Order: sequence, then structure tokens, then C-alpha cells
Amino acid sequence: MAVRGRHRRYQPNRINRASLTVTAGGAGMALPLIGTGVAHAADLDTWNKVAACESTGRWHVNTGNGFYGGLQFAQSTWEAYGGTRYAGRADLATKDQQIAVAEKVLDGQGPRAWPVCSVRAGLTRGGDTPDIQPAGTPKKTSKKTSQTSVQDVQPQTTPQSRAGKAEMYTVVHGDTLSEIAESQEVKGGWRGLYAANRKAIGADPDLILPGQRLAVRGKATTTAEPASSPRSTPRSTPKATPKSTPEKTSSERHEQATSSRSMVAPVSASTGTPYRKAGASWSKGYHTGVDFAVPTGTSVKAVGAGQVVSAGWEGSFGYQVVVRHADGRYTQYAHLSAISVKDGQSVGAGQRLGRSGSTGNSTGPHLHFEVRTGPGFGSDIDPVAYLRAGGVRI
Repeated sequence: MAVRGRHRRYQPNRINRASLTVTAGGAGMALPLIGTGVAHAADLDTWNKVAACESTGRWHVNTGNGFYGGLQFAQSTWEAYGGTRYAGRADLATKDQQIAVAEKVLDGQGPRAWPVCSVRAGLTRGGDTPDIQPAGTPKKTSKKTSQTSVQDVQPQTTPQSRAGKAEMYTVVHGDTLSEIAESQEVKGGWRGLYAANRKAIGADPDLILPGQRLAVRGKATTTAEPASSPRSTPRSTPKATPKSTPEKTSSERHEQATSSRSMVAPVSASTGTPYRKAGASWSKGYHTGVDFAVPTGTSVKAVGAGQVVSAGWEGSFGYQVVVRHADGRYTQYAHLSAISVKDGQSVGAGQRLGRSGSTGNSTGPHLHFEVRTGPGFGSDIDPVAYLRAGGVRI
């Protein structure tokens, strides 16, 4: 019998970040900011686990939800505990600098500053002092290089890239081609990045692995699909624009084909907790969506074409994406472990929005799928009936 994950009572104001105690009006509070010795420390591995829980290990993440960096600092906390000596916001600071500030938060507030993730990561006071260098230049590679874990791999450039054209990027945990292309300003976006690295990535552009080295500068490797239709004939106008679109890969053509369908299922799995199941676990007295029991990392797809109106953290729902469709309905995809789209982006039916997880108030990995008449909580309708009306068999 499949394990059915379900989320607990909806609490819009619940805070799952390092934002307790310190507020914008707390300038007069006595805070332990300047102590030379860290009385309550945690080792590097523990902080990596907290970051993996809070932000899927993305130390420079900024989703626009008011929390920044790998440990998801509120801006007021970052400022109150001396973070601005390193950078204006946590996501602009290095990993070591974020951990240095987190050590002060741990000393001042204890593990409760990360109420959920501290428990999952085993964060407690009195651990080993982390091996970090928050001030000055980044750490030079040393004798510990061979012990570096996948999550500690940082983007870097090879000697060849510093001397020549082909700058390289090393994939870290939680990366997507879209995010890498945007952060590295790759011409042609993720499609250009995929075209340049198709031999290294393989046939599925959604599947990139930590530690892979991707070329983010220079010309794309010509690994286009074999010409299988008359569409591959040269353009009538020889003039090439700076942003010429690379030939579509098989994955892109599949995405275009699924986008033309009326509707698809968000994941390929059977349903778990049904819509309108009654219980005190939910603030409306019943389950406002339907759950799909899928393991963490499962690709979550848009059920129909539309526009992303929300992509980020949303309290009890954890990381979520909300899409508005042409029929005026909104679909919600909650408890995600990773997000692949951003606010305002247009998506097609079957396009990946992110990956399933167990963020927010969740008792196990699953996808919470909801259909609404409006973008916010409390305007739900039967999601299974909605999908069936669009031709999806569930």
C-alpha cells in the first residue's frame, strides 16, 4: 500500500526561516552580534543539511518571497546579525559568509530560528565550529579538496577558460538549465545552453547532475537532431540575428506536441488524499486539493497552457507554483523541492514547472494539486473533475 503524504493545517503566517525574534522595529533590542567566540556552533555538514532543507542547497537563491540565500534569512535578521558587513542581502554573500551570520543567529536564538529544518538537519547548539573563511577572498583549494561533497561544489572556471573563450560552469545541487542560463546570461537561454552541452547532458535537458561541467560561453557544439523533415531547409533570408534560435531537440518537440493538447496530468501517479476529505488537519475543515503520492524529485508538469502568477515559498504549502489558464481557472502545485519557472512566464501543457518534494507543512513526499476560481487560498473546486473535463483519465 502506497504511503500517502498529506500536509497539515494551513497556516499562512507560519514562518519556516531564520526570521524569528528580530523584526524591522527591533533596532533597540540587545542582540549578541559582536562576540569574538562562537559559543554555540554547528559543523559545515549540518549547515549544508539545513540549506538543503530550506532552499535545496541553493546558496544564492532569491525567489522574491522576502527570504534570501541558502539558509533563507529575512532581511531584518541579516542586518541585525551583521550580515551587511559582507553583502546587502544574504543571497549576494558567499556560502561561508552566510554560515558565519547563521552561527550568530544560532548563538542568539538557538535552533528555533529554523523551526522545521533544524530538526530535519539535526541542528543543535554546541556542535563543532565550521571550517569557513567568511572574510576576504574565497578559500583556496587545499588538502581537503578530495573530501569535498557534491553539495559543496561551487561554480568555477578552468585555466583554459581564464586564458581562452570556453568558460565553464559546474552544476551544483538544485540547479536547472533555465537558472544557469539566466544567471550566466547565456545567449539563447536554456536552449542555447543545452545545445552547447548536449553531449555532456544527454537526451533529457531536465536531467543535469551535480558535478557536471557545462560550457556557458563560446559557440554551441553542433549536435542537432538529424534532419527528418523538409523543415530543415535553409531560411530564405540569409541575414542572421544575434539571437538565432537553435534547432529544436527531440525533448523540445515533445514539449511542443504536449502543449497542443487540451490538458495533461500533473504527474504520472495515482491519487492519494482526495478532494474534500474532512478533518481537523485543514483550516477549511476539508482537503482543498488532491494529493499524488510521488517521491521527491518527480517532474511536475503544467496541466494546461497558461501564465505563472506565483512561483516561490507560500507558508504551509512550501515551495509552490500557481498558473492561470485561459478559462480563468488557476492550478496550484505545492510542496515542491525545486521550481523551474518564474512569475510572469508563459507555459504550455506538459511543461515542467518543478520537482515534487515535502516542503512546508507536509508529512511525506507528495504533490498537492489544487484548482481554484481565483489565485488565492479558499477558492477551490474539484481538481479531479477539472482534469477529467479536460480529457485526463484519472
